[in-house]
Amino acid sequence: MKKQFVIGSTLLFLFIVLAACSDSDTTENAEETDTLIVAAKLEPSSYVINYTWDGAIPYINRNIFSKLVAYNDSNGEVFGDLAEDWEESDDLKTYTFNLRENVTWHDGEPFTSADVKWTIDSIIETGEAANGYPVVDNIAEVETPDDYTVVIHLEEESGVFVQKLADYQGFDILPKHLYEDTDIEDNPYNTEPIGTGPFMFEEHSSGSHVKLVANPDYYGDGPYVDEVIFQFIPSEETALTAIEAGDADLMTASPAFAEVPRLEELDTVALDADPQDIVQWISFNMDGTREHISDPIVREAIATALDNEEIAEKLYMDLVKPSESWYLSTIEWADNKSVRQPETDIDRANELLDDAGYEIQDDGYRFTLTYRAFETSIYGTTSIPTFVEQQLGEIGINVDYESYEWALRTEMLDNRRDWDLAAGGGSRGPDPLFFASFLKTGSATNKMLYENPEIDELFDKGEEVSTEEERAEYYYEIQEIIAEDIPLYNVVEYYIPRVYNPEYTGFHWQEDAVNSTNHMYNSVKRK
Repeated sequence: MKKQFVIGSTLLFLFIVLAACSDSDTTENAEETDTLIVAAKLEPSSYVINYTWDGAIPYINRNIFSKLVAYNDSNGEVFGDLAEDWEESDDLKTYTFNLRENVTWHDGEPFTSADVKWTIDSIIETGEAANGYPVVDNIAEVETPDDYTVVIHLEEESGVFVQKLADYQGFDILPKHLYEDTDIEDNPYNTEPIGTGPFMFEEHSSGSHVKLVANPDYYGDGPYVDEVIFQFIPSEETALTAIEAGDADLMTASPAFAEVPRLEELDTVALDADPQDIVQWISFNMDGTREHISDPIVREAIATALDNEEIAEKLYMDLVKPSESWYLSTIEWADNKSVRQPETDIDRANELLDDAGYEIQDDGYRFTLTYRAFETSIYGTTSIPTFVEQQLGEIGINVDYESYEWALRTEMLDNRRDWDLAAGGGSRGPDPLFFASFLKTGSATNKMLYENPEIDELFDKGEEVSTEEERAEYYYEIQEIIAEDIPLYNVVEYYIPRVYNPEYTGFHWQEDAVNSTNHMYNSVKRK
């Protein structure tokens, strides 16, 4: 029965894609249209990340919008996107960006410095609740002396301000002429976006697909395909079947890691190992309302009982690294190797709980913790909790595990807050300053509601200097504090097995990609 479902889903997928292509094709011969088919696990409710973060958005909107500067995914370097070049003042408090000329929005209107100023000012006005606020919270004023110059004055010096602007979780430049004097949250262009990127939005069929078409006036390299269709396929198994059948060219989610050895033997698909700065972690609710997880002894016992080596071996086939660092070991200069997460020691964890007075009750458990996880494109997010449930059972902690769709994450974690543990996963690089968004007081991505003024200050100081040697001092101290407070537990350092159609090259993680992070598919072409 399961096999029939997978085959049927793939055929339905192919039918929908073909229908979408034929209905909106504007060429005389549809067969001449080069369409990249992306099997997308998550469906976005909006295409704007500036104000509210949604992990489903970047897979699509990075092809539509642009930033001032962005990171190149293949080498980690910052490149000029809408900014052609820039310079900083000696006191590191003024940054001047020279914009590209003759760039147009997808509706034909010219892009100017006024769009940059309006975008930044709108996020500042929205305040801490805005997803992009941590990038702009140090900005005192934005000046636009002419249409192609933006001068940003900072409150405090920053040696890494350009890196902050490049953060892919930060903000994109929006068109002032379509947003000014509107209700930003309800603006119709949030769901019918107009950008300056290599692809233009054409349609979004709810529950089915999104179609983007090539922007003939794109200012950068490419695009080299005529259109990109994102077909929503929540099941990794079905998405993988579609690629193997030739019905899709790429999947945004990772396949099951147990599939990797088999996929490596196939000639019909390509498989790349894409190292990441992604960590899968467990957040602890630090708002002070939860009886047991509020106790640092309980958090220490949990961190001591968990066995992430078992998770890496059994769930990820030893293809990922069990986390040891309180930060991320792959960014070596910022990783404090003198403080490490505790090694697994069940006896020690039981001793901690015994000494703290948490006795085993009649049901065989000391107490119960609620653990919430949400479907993401990172493999294992909803599987890790099954290991946690078993491992914490060995120290008398009952885990009430609940899994939800990604769309419910904000409601469950931010609004209800009736949880003790929550699954987390995402990028902590390529610069350690991006770890701040998960830990600084008031940050929209600090779901734990962790507050430590000393950590806030250390992150700020880490921004004020520019050399790695100077900055490392502050990040080392941050990790020492985390090791004491334990607001989270890192499970594994992740890598993405990229499964794709071998007829294509130039994907954003590959060396032949150009300016890849913000514009994911502008370099993709047939070989």
